[in-house]
Amino acid sequence: MRYKWLIIFILTLNFSCRKENKPIPIAEFSYIYLHQCTVPATISFQNLSQYGKVYRWDFGDGTPPTYDNNPAHTFINEGIYKVTLTAYGNGGMHSEQKWIYVVRTPIIDFHVSDTIKNVNDTIYFTAETLSGVLPSSWFWNFGDGQTSILQNPYHVYTTPGVYDVSLTAVNACGSSFVEKKKHIKINSPGNAPIADFVASNTTIMAGQTVNFSDLSSNIPTSWQWTFNGGIPSTSTQQNPTQILYTTPGTYDITLTVSNAYGTHTLTKSNYIQVLSSGPSTCKIKRITIKQMPFPPQPPVVNVYYKITDYNGNVYLNGINQIIYQVSQYYLPVSFFINPPYTFPSMNKLYKIEFYDRKQMNDFLIGYVEFNPSNYPQYPTIVTLDQNNMNVEIEWLWQ
Repeated sequence: MRYKWLIIFILTLNFSCRKENKPIPIAEFSYIYLHQCTVPATISFQNLSQYGKVYRWDFGDGTPPTYDNNPAHTFINEGIYKVTLTAYGNGGMHSEQKWIYVVRTPIIDFHVSDTIKNVNDTIYFTAETLSGVLPSSWFWNFGDGQTSILQNPYHVYTTPGVYDVSLTAVNACGSSFVEKKKHIKINSPGNAPIADFVASNTTIMAGQTVNFSDLSSNIPTSWQWTFNGGIPSTSTQQNPTQILYTTPGTYDITLTVSNAYGTHTLTKSNYIQVLSSGPSTCKIKRITIKQMPFPPQPPVVNVYYKITDYNGNVYLNGINQIIYQVSQYYLPVSFFINPPYTFPSMNKLYKIEFYDRKQMNDFLIGYVEFNPSNYPQYPTIVTLDQNNMNVEIEWLWQ
């Protein structure tokens, strides 16, 4: 209240003393982020005004104004805020406004208008974000060699097939990557179907179940599954679930699909491995980097990996597999390990460290960690989302 009366007094004094030609205040300020790329975010403001006596700060986020000279303010929510500084003096008043961006690394997803279409049909892609501020740029990879930088593009596939789709979003705080494997099926009208499928897990313990997903192209109208060793042993569902395996062994899976134009059969031999007890070894076959931080200048790295532990032991050094000039638009990238590397212990915390190869000293980009014993279902693929990295590991259990 005392500031209110002081402002009224100054303005009254201004009108009564115009002949004295008092200087008009000039409002100006600067700011720095005390907590950048985080939400909440605290920002420190510095008053650079001239000829003012009283200063009012409005932060544009619904909080009450403050009359501190150099305030620090915490913005609770992500967003773009108009901060206003008003300077009151003997010569009048003046305001200065600046936009403040409170952002973090984008959180994104996407959906498509159709996942099954024919050649030359149009599919619409929509980016979704959980962030309060839209990313500054987008990059779509449609899986057929074509890309787009629009937020919500459309695309026409000209060749039959099954396509992966990925989206990368970038803002001042970093990038996010989301990929959906085998997401788009493009069929040739009038063609017989081509059978394909995938299992939720290919290595299990006796007494566990497996789910199967149809990936066939050219729009089948009927499905015939044969599960050697499974209960039930057959199914006519498109995506059978809860197929039980009770006897240890290695089993084939067969899928026959049909439509009005023909029939096609696919058998995956030795596809399901059923173990009588837990596997004694775990091997790593492939490492795929789907997301990682990049330096600002230049925004590319010469990336390689090391498998280590927290005692400093190096189990596998992939420096001979350097992938050069990797940028955020080049992701994902994969390292294939041939032959697969066998971990010395099933119950140990390992790290996969990723380095940028330099002429002098290599730079540690980041790492992910895992313990094989933490995955009792023995998945073939494990995704690790840690330390601003998203890494996919393909394993082989024996």
